[in-house]
Amino acid sequence: MFKKIAVAYDESPEAGRAFRSALDLGKLLGSELHIITVVEALPSYIGYASAVAPDVPGMLKADREAFYADLHSRARKAAEEAGVTVSSELVDGNEIEGLLSLVGRLRPDLLVVGLRFEPGGLSQFLGGTAHKLALHANCNILGIR
Repeated sequence: MFKKIAVAYDESPEAGRAFRSALDLGKLLGSELHIITVVEALPSYIGYASAVAPDVPGMLKADREAFYADLHSRARKAAEEAGVTVSSELVDGNEIEGLLSLVGRLRPDLLVVGLRFEPGGLSQFLGGTAHKLALHANCNILGIR
């Protein structure tokens, strides 16, 4: 049924739960697992720091890439220990556009995402990342709380 499962993964607790669920499902179904992370641009105020220290944006970007590479390495190790075929990919860009681009290229049967509830936040009325993905992704989506 789901031979190729993609999971949106970052350092958040919600993404951690999504990864564990995708891993369990992948192991149960004998699916390949694709771990995907969108690395969003540094905040615009970093431009002020670069006026004083031009190396700062590059250093912050390198630190961020190293952090996500380590996060993916640990996730790949967990998947391999579980006997699940795994690959991972980092992409720069906007969260929604980056995920949709990767989903379009990878063509998974299922995208697993962590659902974030923000009490009093506008996402409960306007729809968050998972809702936007559900409207535009060309695959099934499983939201994990």
